[in-house]
Amino acid sequence: MDKIYISNQVKLEILRICGQPTHKAYNLPGNLTLDIFNYGYNEELCRILEQKLQEIASQYQTGKIILPGDVCKNHTVSECIKMVFA
Repeated sequence: MDKIYISNQVKLEILRICGQPTHKAYNLPGNLTLDIFNYGYNEELCRILEQKLQEIASQYQTGKIILPGDVCKNHTVSECIKMVFA
């Protein structure tokens, strides 16, 4: 399992879900909170991100389970990445 690749995939999904440009997603700073990307105005985006994080965790067999309600607008990019790793 390549942690850098998975981290970049999580960053890409964070941007893709909220409709932001995904070019150079790997440069997304880890200290940014999801509310900057309008996750705070649309709870559905948090639920979609949870599903994507669970798909990534399952695909790479990290052993993590992301449940509904685990992601909120106050989470940082780094916290979302940590959710995927055991």
